[in-house]
Amino acid sequence: MSRRRAFTLIELLVVIAIIAVLIALLLPAVQQAREAARRSQCKNNLKQIGIAQHNYHDTYKSFTPSAVNPGTVGASSLYSAGGVRNFTGYLYMLPYLDQAPLFSQINFNLATGQADWSGLGGGGTQTVLQGVKLSVLACPSEPDYDNPHTYAPSNMYTITSSQRMSYGFVSEQTEYDGNAGYKTWQQNLNSTRSAFGFNGAANLRDIIDGSSNTILLIETPFKKTDPAYGPFLEAWTHTHFIYPVGYGINKPNSPPNPAPYAWGAGSSHVGGCHAVLGDGAVRFISQNINTGTVQALVSVAGGEVVGEF
Repeated sequence: MSRRRAFTLIELLVVIAIIAVLIALLLPAVQQAREAARRSQCKNNLKQIGIAQHNYHDTYKSFTPSAVNPGTVGASSLYSAGGVRNFTGYLYMLPYLDQAPLFSQINFNLATGQADWSGLGGGGTQTVLQGVKLSVLACPSEPDYDNPHTYAPSNMYTITSSQRMSYGFVSEQTEYDGNAGYKTWQQNLNSTRSAFGFNGAANLRDIIDGSSNTILLIETPFKKTDPAYGPFLEAWTHTHFIYPVGYGINKPNSPPNPAPYAWGAGSSHVGGCHAVLGDGAVRFISQNINTGTVQALVSVAGGEVVGEF
């Protein structure tokens, strides 16, 4: 009598176990390769943003304002009643990010957002920007969170169906500190100023600390301690600026909750986040960087010596 050869149950279980071990060993490598690709794409996004800023500078002799006529608490010192518009600097970059058709649909005679802290008036909405998602302004490593975002109460956070941004305009202070958020950039010529303000921004001649030693935009996570915290594409809201000097990089606001506070910089990349500098270069900034070095990188005319970072 002939006998058929076959796997025993034990042999089959051993083979399955070996395959499971191999998968367990390979999976981290696959995940690392995918994250490396996402990280490279994020860096490329910021490189395109840097090029867009320089192309805008070539045309208008300055970088884009971070926002124009926002509904901030100090709006009355910037413009008259009814003047709120809430335009963001992202909108001014659109023609230089291969988004000229979208830019041409925006009516800059009307507001793009309703945020209006001091009740100055003029805020509104334009549906052309609602729900729009631009991959060049979103880090591919960032988990999606509350996108698009809507905040209905009438205050400094009011916005409708707007996409969160992974890359924020850097500031040396929060709006509470009376920085360029309350003035045009040219009126805020203190030595610690950053490159961006409301209704104005620096040009390359103003960056006397050196364009390779000055941050323009930096990564910031979608998820923070409150879903109302931006920045957003469509319109300015109160937490539009990113303030890494005061709120760090990947710094949790209330450990062990990993979420940073409103103005915090950071990313889903391990160890830090990307930033684009004034010369268009993109650098990875460690979350353990010295605060003094961050201040030196944020300021355009502080006269600080920037070491390795």
